[in-house]
Amino acid sequence: MKRPELLLLNPWIHDFAAYDLWARPMGLLVLAAELRRQGWEPRLVDCLDRDYPDMGAVKIKRHSHGRFHRTPIPKPGALSHVPRTYSRYGVEPGLIKRELASWNTEPAAILVTGLMTYWYPGVQEAIKLVKEAFPAAPVLLGGVYASLIPEHARAHSGADQVLPGPGEGSLTEALFRWTGRVPVGNAESGRLLFTPALDLLRRVRFLPVLTSRGCPFRCTYCASKSLVPAFLRRDPADLAREIERAWLDYGFSDIALYDDAFLVDAQSHALPLLKMISERIAGLRWHCPNGLHASAISPVVAHAMKKAGFETIRLGFESSSDQFHRETGGKTSKEHFLNAVRNLKDAGFRMEQLGAYLLVGLPGQSRGRIEEDIELVLNAGATPKLAEYSPIPGTAMWPAALQASAYPIETEPLYHNCTLLPVAEQDVNWPFLQACRKRIRELSVAGD
Repeated sequence: MKRPELLLLNPWIHDFAAYDLWARPMGLLVLAAELRRQGWEPRLVDCLDRDYPDMGAVKIKRHSHGRFHRTPIPKPGALSHVPRTYSRYGVEPGLIKRELASWNTEPAAILVTGLMTYWYPGVQEAIKLVKEAFPAAPVLLGGVYASLIPEHARAHSGADQVLPGPGEGSLTEALFRWTGRVPVGNAESGRLLFTPALDLLRRVRFLPVLTSRGCPFRCTYCASKSLVPAFLRRDPADLAREIERAWLDYGFSDIALYDDAFLVDAQSHALPLLKMISERIAGLRWHCPNGLHASAISPVVAHAMKKAGFETIRLGFESSSDQFHRETGGKTSKEHFLNAVRNLKDAGFRMEQLGAYLLVGLPGQSRGRIEEDIELVLNAGATPKLAEYSPIPGTAMWPAALQASAYPIETEPLYHNCTLLPVAEQDVNWPFLQACRKRIRELSVAGD
C-alpha cells in the first residue's frame, strides 16, 4: 500500500542580508524521520537549497558554507526607509513552481517552517505558492515564527493552522484533524533529538548534528526556553553510532553542531561523544555556529575539542560586563571567557578559529561598552563577532525592548529586523558598527 505523501517546505528568506552558515532545515528533517515511522512519505522542498538545479553555481567554501542565491525585491513599506538592498534569498520561485507541478498527486498536507519573526514575508510567499499548486491540501505552519508570535502567524501567514511550540504531539493531532489518518506507530520523542532524514537533502555537504534540545540557562535575551521548555539529551553511544552510520552513507568531512548547550556537563555528554567519534572516524572538522558556553571549556575539554578536529569555534560571550551577565542569567563571566580562550589557545587553536559573539544594539548599551567588549576579546586573543540584537517577543528582555524602541515592534515583526538596530541608543548606528568591524579586521590580522 502506497504511503500518503506530505510536503515539507523550507521557505525563502526576505531580508537585507543572509548567509548560509551551515544552515539546514533541521526541524523539518527530524520531523520527517518521525513521520516516516508513523507511516507517512515526507518530501522536502527547500527554497534555500544552494545545490538546486538550474540556479547556476554558487561558491562553496572549503568548510561547506557560503552565500545563498539572491534576487533583489521591493522592500516592504515598513522597511522602505532603510538605504540597503532588500532581497529574496534562495531558489527562483519559477523553479519551485516547476518542481511542484511535477508532482503526480496532491500531498495529504503541507508542513511549513518559519525562523526569524521578521522573515515572515518569505513564509507568506511560500505558502501562497503551495496553495496555488495544491489548493486542496491543508497548510500547517510551525517553527520559531509560529511559536513566538502565533497570533500574527494566524492572521498573516496564510496557513490553515498554526502550531506553536515543539511540533511532535501537536503535529500528529493536526494531521489527524485534517486528513483523518491515524499514525501507524507511536511518536518516539527521544529519537527526534537527532536522526534527521538526510536523504531528503539534494546533497549532504556536511552533517547537521543536534545532540540535545533546549538549554538549562534562562538568558533574558534568548528564546530557547520559550521554544523548547525542557532540556533533553541523547545518549552519547547512540549518537556516535548514528554519526558513524551517516558518515559511511554520505562521506562528509564537516559536522555542524546545532546544540544550544553542547558542552554543559561535558564529562557525561560531550567528552564521551567526542572520544567515541575520534576512535571511529579520522579527519572530521567540527563547527559551532550556535556558540559554546565559555564556562564549560576547561583544559580537558579544550584538548578534547582539538583532538576531535574542531575547526570553527564560536563562544557565546555577549558582553565583557559581569554586571550584564548577572542581570541576564549568569551564563558566563569575564573570568570564564578569558580562561576559555587561554585553554583553547594552549590546546593549539589559532585566533582565526576562535570567535566570540558580542551582542550590540541592546537597550541602553553605550558605544563605550561595545568598544570595551571588543578590546577585551581582541586582547584575549580571539576574534569579536558582532551580533546585532533583535528583540524577541516572550523573552525577559522584551519589556525593555518595547520601552527603548522608536518602532512599533509589538505590532509589526518587520521592525524586529536587526538591520534596523531597533532598540539601540541613537549613536550606536551602522557607521559606528562598520568602523568597529574595520578595526576588528585590522587588529585580528595583526594579532594572529
